[in-house]
Amino acid sequence: MNSRVSEKFSGLLDSANVRYRKLEWTARDAVAQLNWSRRRMAATCVAIVLALGSIVFLTVSYVLFSDLVHPLPYAMDKTTPAPAIKRLASRAQNETLGFGGIAYLSMPYRSDRQDAMELLGSVYGINFTYIPGVDGAAIADKAKPLHSYWLRPPELGCWRAHVDAWRYLLESDFETLLVLEDDVDFDANIHDIFELLSTQMQHNRIRTTPPTEHEKKAAPYGLDWDVLYVGQCSDRSNEDRLDLVHIYEDPNVPSRHDTFDHFVGQLQSLGIHGRNLGKMRAIAPAWSPVCTMGYAITRKGAERLILDLSYRGITAAIDIDIIRKLQQGIIRGYSITPPLFSAWRVDGAKDSDNQGLEKDQSELGSGNRRGYSHSMKTSARKEMVKILDLHNWDDVGHVFPERPNPTMTAEQEAEEEEEVRKAEIEKKEIEEAWTKRKLEMAKTMEQWGG
Repeated sequence: MNSRVSEKFSGLLDSANVRYRKLEWTARDAVAQLNWSRRRMAATCVAIVLALGSIVFLTVSYVLFSDLVHPLPYAMDKTTPAPAIKRLASRAQNETLGFGGIAYLSMPYRSDRQDAMELLGSVYGINFTYIPGVDGAAIADKAKPLHSYWLRPPELGCWRAHVDAWRYLLESDFETLLVLEDDVDFDANIHDIFELLSTQMQHNRIRTTPPTEHEKKAAPYGLDWDVLYVGQCSDRSNEDRLDLVHIYEDPNVPSRHDTFDHFVGQLQSLGIHGRNLGKMRAIAPAWSPVCTMGYAITRKGAERLILDLSYRGITAAIDIDIIRKLQQGIIRGYSITPPLFSAWRVDGAKDSDNQGLEKDQSELGSGNRRGYSHSMKTSARKEMVKILDLHNWDDVGHVFPERPNPTMTAEQEAEEEEEVRKAEIEKKEIEEAWTKRKLEMAKTMEQWGG
């Protein structure tokens, strides 16, 4: 009996030992699995941190050293311009920015844009000459250029207005003319920007001939070009002549963030990378500049443009036809990147004169209060508002502090109301005290009388 109990008890102990060992093995496996998971998670975290660190390192390295990896295509000339060059460049401080004249094109019915241009001119000391835009539908068939039958009326009117500007130059005694459209914006430091451009244009490395004595004395931007693009919407370089690029530093260049992406790509194609973006401009042979928002012409350039885009006919919209003539070598031009003029936008039908005159007011955009432009470091239109902004009564208060301001603030009104309330409470307390005193006196008199 005892042996059976002993055997049975021994069997139970063996079974318990087996179960204990299984539990021990399971626990060890769980701990090992947990440790492996932790090691794997730690390795993953380390890998992620290393990857992020690598990305940050590469990004910072690119920004800091890409101008070393992509050096400028040539060593910039940082020597101080000769006194004669500086004297001639100082003409950019005059009311025509050193050109013979400045004209802007505007449809007669766009009095709003004409107001803006005259206001800009007055604030920044620039003399703008107004040249009326043309309704293409009103041009007589006999006056239309050859091959223009497929152009839409707005394109035909645009062509005619620009030709009128070229004629204006030929009819004047100017040697150069800056032509603008009526919705441009520019940098508030426009005079300094053009003065610096003049010093570069007088000795740029793209010229095929040295400046003449007349140019040295009277042409701040030279006369070796027909068209000088300073307000293109976009551009593309002649890949076969990237050696003909003149790069210079300009403190008024917009930052990389404020520069339109297309022009960033254009600058990179011209050899400007990394930290040099947002510091430098490039002068290059004009190859594919789109838009006629801002450009200058010489007298010889006006003659060639009228010959090839009017006398001989026109085969496309005016900016496209000029591009063809540039690429064919029929006319010679330069382009400045980033450009010195940009379009002012209000996001609505008012941004374009190619959509008809009648528009619902809801389609006219947000107006100049919320207008904007690209690729400008200091918008002249926005800065103009700050310059002219006035707070007269605040100024009077600062100049004559002893004079009380008749207009109270909300805080002052609250203080006055509190004083009135306290005065009323005090008056009521006095009246109550006097009433109480009279009652006491009446009671005393009754006692004396009794």
